[in-house]
Amino acid sequence: MSLKKKLSIIFSLVVTLILLLNNVINYYFTENLLRTDQVKQTEILAKVIGISIEHSQYGAQYVEDLIGEKLRIAGIAAQYALNPNVDKVTNEQLEEISKKIGVSHITLLTKVNDDIKGVKASDPKEIGMSTKSWTYWFTAFNQLLDFRKVSIPEGQKLENYWSGPMNTSYTDPNHVDKWGYYYDGTTDYIISPYVRDEQIIYFKNKVGAESILSSFLKNNDTVLEITGFNPRTFGQPPIYTEIDGVKHIDYVNQEIQFGKYNYIDKSRDVTSVTESMRSGQVISYMTTINDKKVLKSFIPIKSDSPYVIGIVTDYHIIQNVLNMQLKNNVIISLIVILVVLIISIILASYIVNPLSVILKKVNEVAKGNFEAKFKVKRKDEFGLLSKQVNIMSDSLVRYTDELKTKNAEIEYFAFNDYLTGLPNRISFIKILQERIETNNGASSLAVIFVDLDRFKFVNDTFGHSVGDILLQRVASRIYKEINAVGTVSRTGGDEFVLEIQRSTKEDIMVIAQKLLDELSKPFDCEGNELYITPSLGISLYPSDGTDAETLVHNADIAMYRAKEQGRNNYQFYTHEMNERISKRVQLEKRLRTALEHDEFVLHYQPQIDLKTGQVSGSEALIRWNQPDMGLVSPMEFIPIAEETGLIVPIGEWVLRRACEQNVLWQKAGYPQMKVSANLSARQFVQKNLVENIQQILTDTGLDPELLELEITESIAMQQEEYVVSKLNALRGIGIKIAIDDFGTGYSSLSYIKKLPINTLKIDKSFLTDIKNESDEEEITSTIIALAKNLKLNVIAEGVETKEQLQFLQQRRCDEAQGYLFSKPLSDKDFEALLMKQKDPVGGLPRSVFDFL
Repeated sequence: MSLKKKLSIIFSLVVTLILLLNNVINYYFTENLLRTDQVKQTEILAKVIGISIEHSQYGAQYVEDLIGEKLRIAGIAAQYALNPNVDKVTNEQLEEISKKIGVSHITLLTKVNDDIKGVKASDPKEIGMSTKSWTYWFTAFNQLLDFRKVSIPEGQKLENYWSGPMNTSYTDPNHVDKWGYYYDGTTDYIISPYVRDEQIIYFKNKVGAESILSSFLKNNDTVLEITGFNPRTFGQPPIYTEIDGVKHIDYVNQEIQFGKYNYIDKSRDVTSVTESMRSGQVISYMTTINDKKVLKSFIPIKSDSPYVIGIVTDYHIIQNVLNMQLKNNVIISLIVILVVLIISIILASYIVNPLSVILKKVNEVAKGNFEAKFKVKRKDEFGLLSKQVNIMSDSLVRYTDELKTKNAEIEYFAFNDYLTGLPNRISFIKILQERIETNNGASSLAVIFVDLDRFKFVNDTFGHSVGDILLQRVASRIYKEINAVGTVSRTGGDEFVLEIQRSTKEDIMVIAQKLLDELSKPFDCEGNELYITPSLGISLYPSDGTDAETLVHNADIAMYRAKEQGRNNYQFYTHEMNERISKRVQLEKRLRTALEHDEFVLHYQPQIDLKTGQVSGSEALIRWNQPDMGLVSPMEFIPIAEETGLIVPIGEWVLRRACEQNVLWQKAGYPQMKVSANLSARQFVQKNLVENIQQILTDTGLDPELLELEITESIAMQQEEYVVSKLNALRGIGIKIAIDDFGTGYSSLSYIKKLPINTLKIDKSFLTDIKNESDEEEITSTIIALAKNLKLNVIAEGVETKEQLQFLQQRRCDEAQGYLFSKPLSDKDFEALLMKQKDPVGGLPRSVFDFL
């Protein structure tokens, strides 16, 4: 027998035996595989159904929240229409108002002993209704009546309002109602409007569980039944709610949450549901129900309210598939055997010169023809060699194609943003510079720098994937608005830079406002409705720069100015000096009329005797409440006042007002105490300073011994003879002198000894980091010791902790002031502190330490 025939027969026999063995084995294993696959498919189906139901529940919850907000508005409307006294409200009024504001009924709830009851209602069945047994509902009612924020997790919580979840109607168990409860303290009752809402019912019927199941069953012949089991109540005694003698089961307590339950094997089903919920695994079993062999699978679904989906599949479908597959396998095997026999004969005829064919094709590949292919259907070394040559050829083709693609990608992303596809910074600068050079100053153009406000919050809260989607949505909106008039680029992070061609400043303002409006609209990112605002900075060519880098840089500066202005606005670039001068001019203009318009006010920070704990004095601190600008920081207006000389009349006003107030407190019967006021450098050089202060003391009647003037070290170090002379004149009147912020300047100890001062005030910076053996501790201890040696009083500023207080007391510091004791207070609040210090029984002053 020839080699050709031998090869053909042997090859055909081997293939026939393999196919026969494969069919025999496949038949026995396929049934188990189909059953396992059916269980997996059932699990996937259940999860898809669970996800679909969850999504429909989100939609229903959104509709329910909208209705809750509507009920709050209805409650507010009813509040304005009703008498705040429940006894003066009639049920007829409630019925009329409920019709006008579009709700089903309104009930008024009040507290009756330890219960909260419906006392008036447009629905007579709710009059006398008790809520004491309503679990978390009753808790929410009590929190509303106590003016507390409703803290239970259930329901919708708004200001002065709580809306309970949809539930079975109290008065008609055949329906589902939605309630709202509003109480702001202006009435003696809770207003409870509610609706028998058809919107949610309609929504649930359209996209709810039953609709989803109907769709799945309609398109799937294998699934006989899908049932949603409540693991908490399935197989348990029914939980009834009784209203007016009629029992019903609330929606949340029903055994079957959705679907039908016709294929019943109750005992095994209860066990399977329980085990599935406990283990978190799919539980399946085969059974015969209603003369039909079925596979029942129970899949647990984890959610806020967990449930189990039961799916019944027809086992005869599996048997039919097995029979069909066996038939197909036999037919295919016969065809394969026939084809193999024919191919083996054909291959054998070419066994003589396969090598020459392979070599010929290899030469083509070597010459660069990578796409050269040939078919040598062999099972020996020649066949393997031909296959490997083809693989090599394919690999070379793929490699060259990938290399071309990668090179194209590298070139593309060198000039474009990977996320949005927009030009990147390099590309944008190049485009802008080319535009400028081409334009050559012939027409104006603008650069807009866009930065998204609080974008980091989106990344931190929703994740970077949602943040990337948001950036793509933002890029799309900007591109839609700008593409026709300029170029859009993303330069990194949440920053976009735009180039607008041939536009006036007015045109740019319109475009910028439109961008603000468009980007302030909500973005839908994977089901999350996100709101974000932009800050825009604008630079104009050629006034703000004549090259691309400068224009982008100045637009960036303008963007930061927009952020300083509260975000969600646009700012044109201006020179910083011009902006600062403009702001200063406006501040100075208002400052010149502040005294005339009585816009200043004094606050007083208590100074505490560290031995007795009693208030020993106060420091008068000026505040400026400007009607147009609000509360202006002293750090802003005091330097301007000093530069313009306005500090002189302002300082005189502070002294006069502080002295007047101190006298008023003495007349009110409070103990005598000193008042301290700061003396500026501009005031100190006034020739008539001593005379003016003496006149103020005369006019107000304040004892000079109770006035302490504070000067800084910088004042004390100037013109030794003049300073000493002036201070001696003030001391001669009886006024006390204090060196403020001592230790922060450059005064020498020898010079301090020459000054006629009474007090050293330790700057708060030395107390911020008091630790064992720290530099601050050593400096503070040294200052206190120095003052004691010079027989000076010592006051520590900025005391904020008990540790700082204990440290000062241990070093025998005389007095202290700071937020530990009190912030600066208005005159009324300071008087209240003095009153609090009095002992209500013995009339003896109490220590401030008692209040810490």
